Amino acid sequence: MNSIGRTIQCLRKAKGVTQEKMAQQIGVTFQAISKWENEYTLPDIMLLPAIAEYFGVSIDDLFQYKWNALTGKERLIHFMLKNRILTVNEEDGKESRLSYSINTEHFATNLHLNTIGEAFAECLLDNHVDFDAIAGLAYHGIGFAAATAAALQSHYGMTAYFCYDRMTPNARGRSICGHTPCDGERFVFINGMLDSGRTMDERIARLQEYADIEVAAVLVIAETGASGRRMIEEKYHTSVFSLLNDEDICKAMQRRNVLL
Repeated sequence: MNSIGRTIQCLRKAKGVTQEKMAQQIGVTFQAISKWENEYTLPDIMLLPAIAEYFGVSIDDLFQYKWNALTGKERLIHFMLKNRILTVNEEDGKESRLSYSINTEHFATNLHLNTIGEAFAECLLDNHVDFDAIAGLAYHGIGFAAATAAALQSHYGMTAYFCYDRMTPNARGRSICGHTPCDGERFVFINGMLDSGRTMDERIARLQEYADIEVAAVLVIAETGASGRRMIEEKYHTSVFSLLNDEDICKAMQRRNVLL
């Protein structure tokens, strides 16, 4: 268990504020905060409610740091690391040489899908995407898109159409399951990873065979390069949103004493 001084330091760094700024907000000197963090003294018990409120945690959390004080991206990275979805390699401990891989095969439980669905739903709202329907791309994108649609309803009360594509048409010749696209509808396309963009382009084109739909946005967990994003954004006059990028993961690993 961390000491309360160590916990305050972790919370402050996760919030991205200096000792001086924190001191101004809670009405103490920055020297006092320095002494807490270095375990020379303890905060006065009367200050605990103000400290907890400042960090958005409970007083109990001050005595055992919990991850609810982290940003949404940091929580997602922590979750993916813990569940072996994200693997990070740091050569010689140098963040500049950090490399990572994401294995979407490891989204294998309802908890995994619920977590990624909530992250995609939050991304849609944070970026103010105006849409009518959500489309999942076979195969991994189907589960991600379904989880996103469910999260939008359960957490935000939003109703949207949902569909997913088939790799091969069914007996009736349909390549789409669920909602049938209609002219003018705005679609969000969800998938795991974006590389060259060719697969995404092919699947968008398949839905456009059914109707003259608009690509409201493309959402992915991460990208393997910039070429796919450029191609999709330019061709469909839309935006590609990634839940995570290299900088997010590098920053999180630099603060791994907070995350792990």
